[in-house]
Amino acid sequence: MPCLVETLLDEEKRRALFGDAALVDFEILLPTRRAARDLAGHFLEAAAANGQNGILLPHILTLGDLDEDAPDKEAAFLALSDVPPAIEPMARHYHLLTLIRAWAEMTGQAGTGGEVALNPVKLSALAFDLERFLDQAQNEDLDWRKLPTLAPDELAENWQQTLTFLKIITEAWPAHLAENNRLDPTDRRNRLLAARAAQWRETPPTHPVIAAGSTGSIRATADLLRVVAHLPRGAVVLPGLDMAVDAPHWREIEKTVSHPQYALAQLLTHLGASRAHVSAWPGSAPQNHAASVLGLALAPTDMTADWAAQHASDAPSAAAKRLTNAHLIEAPEPQAEAGAIGVIMRHCLTHADKTAALVTRDRNLARRVAAELKRWGIEIDDSAGAPLANQPMTNFLRRILACAVSGFAPVDVLAVLKHPRVHLGQARGAHMGLVRRLEKRLLRGPRLAGGLTALRAALQRKMAAKENAPQDAGLDDLLARLEAAFAPLLSLADAAPMDKHIDALLATAAALMREDADDTAQEDLFEGEEGRGLLSVLESLRAQSALAGAVPKADWPALFDMWLYRQPVRPQSPVNPRLMILGPLEARLVQADIMILGGLNEGSWPPLPETGPWLSRPMRAALGMSQPERQIGQAAHDFVQAAAAREVYLTRAQKVDGTPAVAARWLRRLETLCGGLDKARGADYLAWWQALDAEAEAARPSAAPPAPTPPLAARPDALSVTQIETLLHNPYEIYAKKILNLRQWDAVDAPVSPADRGSLLHGLFERFIAAKDHQKPYAARRFMALADEMKKARPGGEALLTFWRARLEAIADWLAAHEAARAAHVTESHVELTGSLRLDLKSGPFTITAKADRIDKLADGGFEIIDYKTGQAPSGKKVKNHESPQLTLEAAILRGGGFATPKGVLKGSGSVLSYWQIGGGMPPAKCSPPLEADAELIDGAVDMVSQVIEAYRDENRPYAAHIRPGRDGGAFDHLARRAEWQRAADEGVEEGEPQGDEA
Repeated sequence: MPCLVETLLDEEKRRALFGDAALVDFEILLPTRRAARDLAGHFLEAAAANGQNGILLPHILTLGDLDEDAPDKEAAFLALSDVPPAIEPMARHYHLLTLIRAWAEMTGQAGTGGEVALNPVKLSALAFDLERFLDQAQNEDLDWRKLPTLAPDELAENWQQTLTFLKIITEAWPAHLAENNRLDPTDRRNRLLAARAAQWRETPPTHPVIAAGSTGSIRATADLLRVVAHLPRGAVVLPGLDMAVDAPHWREIEKTVSHPQYALAQLLTHLGASRAHVSAWPGSAPQNHAASVLGLALAPTDMTADWAAQHASDAPSAAAKRLTNAHLIEAPEPQAEAGAIGVIMRHCLTHADKTAALVTRDRNLARRVAAELKRWGIEIDDSAGAPLANQPMTNFLRRILACAVSGFAPVDVLAVLKHPRVHLGQARGAHMGLVRRLEKRLLRGPRLAGGLTALRAALQRKMAAKENAPQDAGLDDLLARLEAAFAPLLSLADAAPMDKHIDALLATAAALMREDADDTAQEDLFEGEEGRGLLSVLESLRAQSALAGAVPKADWPALFDMWLYRQPVRPQSPVNPRLMILGPLEARLVQADIMILGGLNEGSWPPLPETGPWLSRPMRAALGMSQPERQIGQAAHDFVQAAAAREVYLTRAQKVDGTPAVAARWLRRLETLCGGLDKARGADYLAWWQALDAEAEAARPSAAPPAPTPPLAARPDALSVTQIETLLHNPYEIYAKKILNLRQWDAVDAPVSPADRGSLLHGLFERFIAAKDHQKPYAARRFMALADEMKKARPGGEALLTFWRARLEAIADWLAAHEAARAAHVTESHVELTGSLRLDLKSGPFTITAKADRIDKLADGGFEIIDYKTGQAPSGKKVKNHESPQLTLEAAILRGGGFATPKGVLKGSGSVLSYWQIGGGMPPAKCSPPLEADAELIDGAVDMVSQVIEAYRDENRPYAAHIRPGRDGGAFDHLARRAEWQRAADEGVEEGEPQGDEA
């Protein structure tokens, strides 16, 4: 492009090529609107560099986005008024969707009641596939009359059905367009190009015409280029034509559809010319060394046998240096690839006036690179823009729909309530204070089934229990305002027209964003480039509402997302003019000092050669349609064009989504031909990126386990029996809970955990035994009825009962039989009893507390202390060794009369300790052998606790983490940085250091 500008600005060179013509008289045809804008910019920059304050630019037009799926909406020749207007893209989509639905109903593809078996989202995706096929067929000027002959009777029935389906675009669709005097956008562009070609053929223009950068991959474009090439003052500038390859090699290229020069070879044939008719553009450099090596590396397969002969005289080291301009980066994963590219581009800015361009087909890589550059405050020009769906306000609308469809799942509720534009009728600070309290009180832990109704019911229960009245104040009002804001969406019918969905969504968004009654919040949705793009999509959807029919609530969010992702937005924020992200087509006419070719993996660049869902390869050939390998040839051409630059980086990720990726075939050919590519410089950039986030050696945390020694006044003077057991194994957890007063929060919308299952079962057993139904004939049925009652009130209860019902039924039967067998020996059953025991130690009093799952008074006057376990019960050995002293200490409290009941104090020394391990498997539960809690066992447990507490009343005694090996992880292991010091400890063990009791 700079060479083109330089020639046209030089009056002498311009006159030598095109005669006496001013710059303003020229008409220049380019492939894309981006190329047209860049060319105008180059003219202005070159004129300013020559001291010209102003310049009259040539007439720059676009041929259309030649190699893209969507045709150019601004056809180059709109002045030709005899061509009917193009149908609006959204209207085309929904008219085609209507025809697909009619075909489905006619051929029996519809469900019962007349509704189509495919939902609107699948129907819409099918319509998009059909549009792409239609555009490709029109680009290649196919003759549909051959279509009925493509599937003879001997072929499978599905092909017959496919050809019947394709009558939608060969018969029904053309009839619809003719009736409404409309054309397909691609067809209209083709007609405009054909009309201009005919006009110039009959009346050749007197002004110079230049067509540059096109490979003629579209038939109508190639026809126009043929006319331009034969104009008296016309010129076709071919991008990257290989003039050095010999004639036999060129004949092979003309037959190899995947070769980078194939498209240009076909275009030359179409133009009625050969390479002998092609002259070098004035001022252009001859084919450089890199281009020659690239051409040789990508030679047709039959020609690769010449590699050895052509390099026989070269030493291996010399052959390896044949592509000295290129550097290879093979990153371990895509984020590392993007990081290395970001560092290259940032480093480019340290050199005055140096430019860099990333060329890639991988949109995810482009977005990652743009994000990496933001760490330095660099905004980059991404030619493809970003999907409208990912913009802040548009994403807010998507979150609203997700919240409504999910039944107000906690994560979706918080995503809406915490959005920076949400006020719900009050100041932002007050609103966020309520949201944080709502999150803590109701949205953490397993989900409550029932949406907003269940949340309000749970809040009412907490308020009635007065668990934490100050925290609950205002939450009921917040939930009421949230429900009122969502009323338009919630009141919609199960299936509603698209305009109703849109109205309800916007009304809900406005209610959420409104700070007071006078706030016109809905207007804020349509500000800036994002707002204009959103408004355009919504107006298009409204216009097609009648055609779309009723859309179910459950399908609307996905359908809405589909349209938002197909609408790109190019923010108008200032960008760095020296850095660019380009697609391969846009890079044809761009030359940067550093060219970075990213995402060089098979399936990305080059793309997979897919035939599509409609026609097989033989059918495509019979119809005259190009084979998919042609896309690989186009991609190879763009690769060679960019890789022949002065300084090039070729990048790929070795793994994508955790799966090994296959390097682009061109990389492997280059490595084979050249004996490898330089990786040293790329490795440096990759290492620099990795060092950006690496921890400084001086800031590296210690690998030693924590050993806090809080003052005596801060140490606890009371612990529960379970906390004492924790103290024996992981004192640091007691330090975090009792001294730092920390509490572990559940995750938002956490999955049901074993602890939740245990909590539900404990609560269920408590209610079951307290109601004295456990000894009745209908005990099992009553147990399950209680479970059904509890599931609605307990977070995660619905999910737990759904997956555990069969186990609960087995537990109910086992429990009924077990209790019936024990009935003669048990006179009273007490559940969830709280009690305490005071110890008068030398260092001061200490209190042991407990909440016993169950204590049964036996007929012989003794007691049985029962603990329910949904996990592994401790062995009798651990109980006797006081490693698991929970029940032994409860026996000590019972002996001291520390358990109180509504009827009085429970007191007794003859206790039996039992663990009931309840799993619902086979068998549903099992009871450990009863262990008699005699005086010796109880006194031993109390003495053990006394000694331990006395030890921890020494201020030099630390609350160490995990002092007993083999214990499972604790709630505060992240605070104790266990992963770091445990790794160091494990490494020490591997080196032969002692462990456990030997240490």
